[in-house]
Amino acid sequence: MDLIPRSMKSLLKTEEVESYIFTDVDVPEAQNDEVLILVDKVAICGSDYNLYKWNSVAKVIADIPFTPGHEATGTVVKAGPTATISTGQRVAVENHYFCGDCFQCKTDRGDICSNMGQYGHGKKTRHGGCSQYSIVPSKYCYQLTTDISSEQAVVLEPMGVAHNAIEQLDVSGEDVLIIGCGPVGCLAISIAKALGAIR
Repeated sequence: MDLIPRSMKSLLKTEEVESYIFTDVDVPEAQNDEVLILVDKVAICGSDYNLYKWNSVAKVIADIPFTPGHEATGTVVKAGPTATISTGQRVAVENHYFCGDCFQCKTDRGDICSNMGQYGHGKKTRHGGCSQYSIVPSKYCYQLTTDISSEQAVVLEPMGVAHNAIEQLDVSGEDVLIIGCGPVGCLAISIAKALGAIR
């Protein structure tokens, strides 16, 4: 494993205006159950455009300051003392930092946690994937145990959004109409077919 540098390149959102800043920052240290990942890939979402523009959507979904990039994959290069993932492990980041304690979480609906943090949006963490290295609590890392590429793994987050929506329906043996064929819509089509939709 290469030595970890002291500084890195990172995209930052620091002001409530149309902007991102590309600059050098210190490489953060992994604390407690956190891991430091060397970011392999980061995908751009429509929300990243809203965050750049700092429009009405951004003001609801984000807290400044933060590093954008909530769809990210990487390799663990350093682990905090209580982390559950070892160095060298490839991971995909779960960007929804569910609390585990609210009613929704206790009824297996962490996807709508009432105390949700958001990686890449400044909600309960300033970290995001638009940096060379990033900090993620190990419980929000999916360990990649197959030969899935980083390009494929980085779209696990939008695929999870599509899967969650289709999973709420009983599509087996049904015709399914999906309106909107952006990335999530296209993934929803594939997931509906995999779950037994006729067409």
